[in-house]
Amino acid sequence: MSEVDALVRRLTPEDRAAVSLLDLQRLQVERAGVSEQTAGQLREPTYGVLSCLRLWQVLIRRMEQDWPSTDYYMVYEYLNDLTVRDSLEGYVEALPQHVAVKIRRTLDLLDERFTAVTTSDGGAELSLYWRPLAEGREARWWWLRKPTVLPPGW
Repeated sequence: MSEVDALVRRLTPEDRAAVSLLDLQRLQVERAGVSEQTAGQLREPTYGVLSCLRLWQVLIRRMEQDWPSTDYYMVYEYLNDLTVRDSLEGYVEALPQHVAVKIRRTLDLLDERFTAVTTSDGGAELSLYWRPLAEGREARWWWLRKPTVLPPGW
């Protein structure tokens, strides 16, 4: 069972309500960025709390498998995944303490796996593609690491 699946099983109805509130707020943001017709069709946020955890987990799994040979993964997709990690940090800060602790525990487990498949280079590699990093405005630790094995298409 994955870390995220284990977390979902541990969430109480009260925990789920707190997560749902943040997801509803995120859904409003996502709806605001699309046409009215498309907004009416959106039922769940693409970048909600649990979906961001799953996306982070998927990235890590891909790196652990040394990027499957049929995979094509551009650096900009990786940058997007790092912004997903940024969102997770924001969610942990916004959640009530009792839920934040559970999310943080799962995030810490995923981050350990991420650290194991990345190398700290002070952001040298990613600063070629991410202006905030190049300008010294980005210092969160996950932005200062690059995959140990770069994927095809990087």
